[in-house]
Amino acid sequence: MSGIAQFLQTSTPTATATLPPPATPTPIPLPTANLAPPTPFIPTPTSTRVVRQEFDPAATAQAAQRATARAEESATALVQIQTLLAARPTPKTPRTVFHSRDSRLALAQYFAWFDGDGWNDCNISAGDKPLQPYNSDDPATIARHIQMAREVGLDGFLLHWFGPGDRTDRNFETLLNKSQWSDFTSTIVFSYHIWHAAPTLNQQNIAATIRYVLDRYGGHPNFLYLDGKPVLFFIDVYRTPATGQTPPQFWAAVRDEVDPQRQSWWIAEGLDASYLAVFDGLFVFKITHADYPNDYLKASRWAGRVEQWEQQTGQPKLWLGTISPGWDDLRAGCRADVRVPNTPHRRDREDGALFQATFDAALASNPDWLLLSSFNEWVEGTYIEPSVQYGDKYLELTKELVTTFKTR
Repeated sequence: MSGIAQFLQTSTPTATATLPPPATPTPIPLPTANLAPPTPFIPTPTSTRVVRQEFDPAATAQAAQRATARAEESATALVQIQTLLAARPTPKTPRTVFHSRDSRLALAQYFAWFDGDGWNDCNISAGDKPLQPYNSDDPATIARHIQMAREVGLDGFLLHWFGPGDRTDRNFETLLNKSQWSDFTSTIVFSYHIWHAAPTLNQQNIAATIRYVLDRYGGHPNFLYLDGKPVLFFIDVYRTPATGQTPPQFWAAVRDEVDPQRQSWWIAEGLDASYLAVFDGLFVFKITHADYPNDYLKASRWAGRVEQWEQQTGQPKLWLGTISPGWDDLRAGCRADVRVPNTPHRRDREDGALFQATFDAALASNPDWLLLSSFNEWVEGTYIEPSVQYGDKYLELTKELVTTFKTR
């Protein structure tokens, strides 16, 4: 047994001290001038036992080895961290993308209201479905759609948007956030005025809703801008509240309230050139009808109306040429939706020939931008998204057409 252990097991006797009686206080003498310097205080030894520690040489060596190993591990870890930090790319800030009239943009209509368990519903076109069924609220799905679109040369989505707090509103925010650090810029197709869940519609709440979009999303780096101004699209502009005004008069009042200085671009759907007194451009959503299955051939005529208005007024106006792979809404009537009732019809895709024909007509109209209708409209059958029936055929055709447009 070591000396330390022996000491710890040895009991120490307890001593009893006897205190002397208190002494009579002695007066303290006053200091004098010839007083000698005080003697330094030197502590005297006490009766406390001093224990000499004994060390185990083997244990000491092992402790030293462990300390050395820990130091080496720490040094190695530090080098690894420094190596990882040096290899890490410099963090980037979200980039703001600028477009001008000379930008050859290709945009696609995008719909973010599909449910994961609804792909067998009665209104899905031709009974088809995506190769990879999804829920539109899934951020991973939106990110995947962005990636697919970018790979075929599309520059952004036009998301059909119903109103604040709706799932389309939440999904639009996700769309913008998932596009950060890329050139993919998107905006909304304003549909609040035809939304079944909207409150009583009037000029004031429609104006407030447009302001909401501009205030909430207009500053996002991936919101679509043209010449430094945010871009908004509007569909079904002829469907306005009963106010005694014509639709152009109604939208003029709304715009004067929201954007009196014309600090944004408003693009309307339709063929009526009179709307260009209020809006900054036109596009056509539906380019084939039951009565006019080859309506897309009129693209140059439609573009001419926009060009004529621009020349007469001196105000810049945009024309978007629409392309589409086909149309099939024969099954849509089984369920109510926001669309205006119309004669359902099917325009066969002709194994891609119709897609090419619509592109040729759009290109001949000399459009500012190319508009794909659509990326994923599964009720009207205009989707290019990979499907069970078509695979990725129309996604690949889109890449060819967009490349031709941008290199023309």
